[in-house]
Amino acid sequence: MLPIKVHQLASSNFIKVSNVATAKDVMKLFLNRKQDIACVYKNEHFLGIVTKYSLYRLLLENEAFDAVIEPVIIKNVVTLNENDYLIYGKKLLIEKNVAHAVVLNEAGHVTGILATAEVISGLITDTKSSANQLSSLVNSLEDGIISVNLEMRITSVNTAAVTIIEIQNDELINLSILDISHTLFKNLKDSITTKSRFVKKVHFSKATTIATFIPITEWDVVIGAIVVLKEITELEKIAKELKITKSIEKTLDSALELSYDGVLITDSEGIITRANHGILSLLGYQSTKAVINQQIKTLLPEIPADKSILHNESIAGELLQIKGRQAILSQMPIIEEGKNIGAIFKFIFKQLGDWKDLLQQMERLETEISYYRGELLKVSLENNPFGLIISKNKQLNSLKNDAYTAAQSFSNILLTGESGTGKELFAAGIHQASERPGAFITVNCGAIPEELLESEFFGYADGAFTGAKKGGKPGKFELAKSGTLFLDEIGDMPLSLQVKILRVLQEKEFQAVGGIKTIQTDVRIIAATNKDLLAMVQDGSFRGDLYYRLHVIQLHIPPLRERPEDFSLLSEFFINKFKSKTFKPINGITNDALEKLAQHNWPGNVRELENVLERAFHFTTSNWINADNILLDQSRIQPKELPRQGVLQSPSQSNVFNRKELINNTEKSLLIEALTKTDGNRTKAAEMLGISRSSLYYKIEKFQIKEKSSFKIDE
Repeated sequence: MLPIKVHQLASSNFIKVSNVATAKDVMKLFLNRKQDIACVYKNEHFLGIVTKYSLYRLLLENEAFDAVIEPVIIKNVVTLNENDYLIYGKKLLIEKNVAHAVVLNEAGHVTGILATAEVISGLITDTKSSANQLSSLVNSLEDGIISVNLEMRITSVNTAAVTIIEIQNDELINLSILDISHTLFKNLKDSITTKSRFVKKVHFSKATTIATFIPITEWDVVIGAIVVLKEITELEKIAKELKITKSIEKTLDSALELSYDGVLITDSEGIITRANHGILSLLGYQSTKAVINQQIKTLLPEIPADKSILHNESIAGELLQIKGRQAILSQMPIIEEGKNIGAIFKFIFKQLGDWKDLLQQMERLETEISYYRGELLKVSLENNPFGLIISKNKQLNSLKNDAYTAAQSFSNILLTGESGTGKELFAAGIHQASERPGAFITVNCGAIPEELLESEFFGYADGAFTGAKKGGKPGKFELAKSGTLFLDEIGDMPLSLQVKILRVLQEKEFQAVGGIKTIQTDVRIIAATNKDLLAMVQDGSFRGDLYYRLHVIQLHIPPLRERPEDFSLLSEFFINKFKSKTFKPINGITNDALEKLAQHNWPGNVRELENVLERAFHFTTSNWINADNILLDQSRIQPKELPRQGVLQSPSQSNVFNRKELINNTEKSLLIEALTKTDGNRTKAAEMLGISRSSLYYKIEKFQIKEKSSFKIDE
């Protein structure tokens, strides 16, 4: 509120009289207007004032009511400007010891009379307003304020203090401060006793404060004390977080320096923020100053840094040349709340020869793991080969039935679908349902360096090349004997290897790298891809003859976004899976969270869903995963849906022809082809097809294959 000015309280309804007016005339005006001052004019010119007291003197001297007032006009009057502040008017009246002041405007004309009564009334109003403003100000402060009297009873308290000490406002006034806090009582008492001001940290049930204790004095006498409580709960948390952050940074720096490898860390713009001495050794620098704040693409143009910085991709174990030296690069993006905040790059380059034995041991373990993984799948899925494919979607469940039917055949199968839809689960289920006695062997065609692909598939003989394992190594085709070979990411297989794979599929035999022995194979091939192989055939990046060899039976797995009814079922499955590994008591997922999941496009499909739920599981602070815990990456490009080809193109096309009949026709053709090539020798035909003789007899009878005269039946 602004200070009061004189014109706001001055009376503009003042008495005006002539300098020749009589005492009687002026007295009548005083009585009628109930005023005791008048402004005197002569021909509209202000001369001064007369008061009832000056009239009393005139009457005492002349004893006549018709006496002219001019002798008692007070010409040396106290004046105020109408824009002067009231507080100045009060001061002037006290200094001049008068009860009235004439109020003038800027032109010097009288606009009113200010009396002592108006001054007192205005000051009282101003004081009340200031008190109200002060009370509002105190209540709006973020700091808590409590005052007590000498009896240590609370005389005032603001809203912030009520929040801090968690007691109702109307319960605090006149309450002993001892009932609130023994600490406040003791320190307020000390402030009163010592008449001194001091600061201490005071803890309440849910808040930590810095408390300032101040004695209240009046005319140099202590009449109470006040405490100001500044809450620092959040500041303490921030200080603790800063301390932890500094500790983490120091730990990170120490870990980087202890690392035997070269390590670089960049921000989201590719600017290097950290580097250890290992990378300095690789690059030939003496100090980190030569590396920090440099663009990694400028410093190391040999590495595909943008894959992690711009596209959030990871690379594991890529062999390349850095400054003329061989190094193994691994890199990955650093993601925080769904956003890329940088990337980390690791270089293994010291004494790579020492890794040879370890790599050979890893190869052996990988072979064993592949075998035991297949055996484990056989045991766990013995009764339900497709039990790990969780869905209540009609299309997907129909596809599981088709997969089971296809498993009973010996034909090659092509699985298509986006990344993360479960192609490997379908492949494992088909192998289990086929009851083939051999192992289920998986090869990711996109994860093996091109120069190693041939030895991975066909193995190598003893001494086939420098560094070859003594005694040789069996390939995937040999490991999958009488079983299933799952070729994942078949679209990434180089053309040179496609030719050799096609020859194996046609001739049912191969030779190891560097070997001379011909190895027979009865492996069934299941291939998978998220690419449009037919388009690749048309542009020459995939062989057409191999495509049609693999495309005997095609099963297309629908993406997650086309199966919204599965979100609840999959979420429950994954949450139970996470709970089996930890003691965290999560009951499930809320409807709001499920709705948020359904609105996402899921470019990573079921694999992405599992990752999103795993993060939410660990970060939720309640017993339920809610919408706030679901962090989705909306910046990713929405995937383009694959065209559906072959046997299972779409639900509408599935009504056009009978898929089971097509499978049967294909199987019948292959049976006839095998019997023809073996001149009717059923034992050899069964071996060629990878099935038992009893199964062969059953299928000959099932398809009513009539024996040609050229067949040699071996009974």
